Amino acid sequence: MAGFYEPDCATAYYRSNDPIKNLKIKVTLKRVSASFADENVAPPAPSDSGVELTTFKKQKKKKTHEFEECIIGWQQKIFCQREIDYYSNKDNCKNVLDQKYHQETLALQNKKKQKNMIFTYVDHDEFSHQQEGVYSMTNLMEKPSPLAVKMAQVRCRRIGGRHLREKEQGSIPKTLIVDENPSEETRMRNHLEAPPIQVMYIMADLSPPDKQADQTDEYVLCSLKVDANGVLCVRPDYTCGRIPYSIETAITREGFDYTIENVSKDMSRQEQEKELRMYKEMYVRHNDFVHSCVGYDFELPPVDTLRYVVFGEILSAQDFEKDNLYVHMFTDLPKDWTADRSQQLSWITQTCATKSVDQTDIAYFSFPFHFELVYKKNPLASKEGIELPQFPRLMVEVGAFDSWSRHYNEGYSYIQLPPKPGIHVEKAHCWRPVGNSVINNLRRYFIGGTPEIEDPTYAAIPSTFDGTYLSKFGFRTQSTGSVTVRCNVLMQSRAFMETKTNKRSLGSFLESLGITAMQANITSVLEAFKRARMKMVQAREAATQELLREVRPIAKGELD
Repeated sequence: MAGFYEPDCATAYYRSNDPIKNLKIKVTLKRVSASFADENVAPPAPSDSGVELTTFKKQKKKKTHEFEECIIGWQQKIFCQREIDYYSNKDNCKNVLDQKYHQETLALQNKKKQKNMIFTYVDHDEFSHQQEGVYSMTNLMEKPSPLAVKMAQVRCRRIGGRHLREKEQGSIPKTLIVDENPSEETRMRNHLEAPPIQVMYIMADLSPPDKQADQTDEYVLCSLKVDANGVLCVRPDYTCGRIPYSIETAITREGFDYTIENVSKDMSRQEQEKELRMYKEMYVRHNDFVHSCVGYDFELPPVDTLRYVVFGEILSAQDFEKDNLYVHMFTDLPKDWTADRSQQLSWITQTCATKSVDQTDIAYFSFPFHFELVYKKNPLASKEGIELPQFPRLMVEVGAFDSWSRHYNEGYSYIQLPPKPGIHVEKAHCWRPVGNSVINNLRRYFIGGTPEIEDPTYAAIPSTFDGTYLSKFGFRTQSTGSVTVRCNVLMQSRAFMETKTNKRSLGSFLESLGITAMQANITSVLEAFKRARMKMVQAREAATQELLREVRPIAKGELD
């Protein structure tokens, strides 16, 4: 509950879809203590309960405004006494805005309105532009650092408007875009482009009644800023039931309390329903516009087929012996997988130098690639034996190229494409073939010749292999580095819509295409092995018990 008793002088941000012109703010200003400047008036002695206002008022010679309340709208101009005296003189009005203020101040003088303490500065006033460059200093006696000065210039927006240009040096032609001797204000104004914001300041004129109004007696009660996104910045925040804010004049030491409240008119139920219908209509029109651009029907693959789309990126390669690496990669399509003839299935990256990161040499490629494949199970295929369908593989070959045009083979590997959609990061650990003699190492060191394999698919299962067992015994290799690849996998099929309609799982559809046959077959084999093992254990226990039953009578007869 402490928040309801302590003032919050921080900046508050509000977002609203309602137009800013409907904003209404109620400001209440009240005098709580008078000045002790008069030599005939002595300040009362302090007590535990504070200064009594009734006694203090009796000692004052002249009464001034004790209380003022005002409801201010957005960009509503309220003049102070100084502005009335300034704009009432026609010689001070040089542009259209000044002429408008001149007419309004003349109307105020004719009404003989009493002097008001609360007034405003709107977005067009010069004060609003000057206050945007105020430094954010917690101590007023502290001098701003050079960084604070530059940041204040960045926050300052471009001061535009015809009246300001006329006031400075007149209209500048567009052909004259270079100023050989720019002033400090011009450099600050043209430092950055203008952010689309509007500002407004609620001020208080706390000058004594027997003194002519001056800018030193003007104090900022609240600053308001609105950007193009509809975000309202209020400094300080609304009081919201807390104790009022306090302000004290610099010369006379008079104390004032003021409150800030949001009194904007709430929308009625009819207006809310009308706005809701308007938003719904807008959303429907936007939806129709999107459909007209995209289309109502997406392209679907043929029946009983799976479209497999990969958007990938070769991220990096690390822990290789040589520098200036490049990666050659192509897609190996297993059985029942096809691709369009115009589809690119082979890529080679740029040459990339390595950099040391945490004592590891890494080459960052960030090489994008994408391809689209189609899988369709052949219904005429032989069902004799177990057929395990496989997903495509990315065959990887890493090379290096030095300044002497020497080529080095740094390693081979492959990446098995994931069998499910989503984002996957795969790391391929590479190896390279090694010769049987020292001559191969000398050739690699001096002239760059290294042993290579004829078929790059030998890194996984060779495409020409048609046997039952694959043996690579006797093939000498050496581990090298690794390649990191990120893949974004998408799957599309008509059966997905049936799966969603019938509330079936994705696995049932993949089983119908034979995608998960490998997992299902492996699981069935393991289950059969467990059942056979249990039968063997049970048979062994039964045979042991039968043997014990036969041995016990024989042993008993021998004892008799």
